[in-house]
Amino acid sequence: MKSRKRKIGLIVLFLLVFFIGYWLGVVTSSYAYYRHIFSKAVDRSATELAMQIRPVCHLRLGEVDAAIKALDGMIDNNIIAVAQTPLIPITDYRHRVLRAAKTYREIYPSKSGFAPKVDDALRDIPKLETFKCENSLARLVKLAKSQEDQ
Repeated sequence: MKSRKRKIGLIVLFLLVFFIGYWLGVVTSSYAYYRHIFSKAVDRSATELAMQIRPVCHLRLGEVDAAIKALDGMIDNNIIAVAQTPLIPITDYRHRVLRAAKTYREIYPSKSGFAPKVDDALRDIPKLETFKCENSLARLVKLAKSQEDQ
């Protein structure tokens, strides 16, 4: 009888320790995930915010060329980040975005210090030939073609 109670007591103790360990693991990993992963997402948003303020300030000051230069620099950085990140496959969405970037860079080649890396990143990416809707890139392509024809 004592042996049976002792076995049941050990099983209950084991299960209790198991569940306490499980919940401690869940709480700790949730905290670590929140602390590190969400922190990186917030840092990325803060970086994007800082990068957006600069060209908007240029535009409000009437410095359109400086704003375009700042935005073109951001485009170059993002092209390199999206196209050349190792071990992360290029999804359909990323491929479409890179095709739009290639189309834009065909009209306005990069003038930043990253131009060789941008050209290398976009080398195997085809540019957009047709557009499903009349967006700003489609209008820009039409404008560039009409200027070539003149």
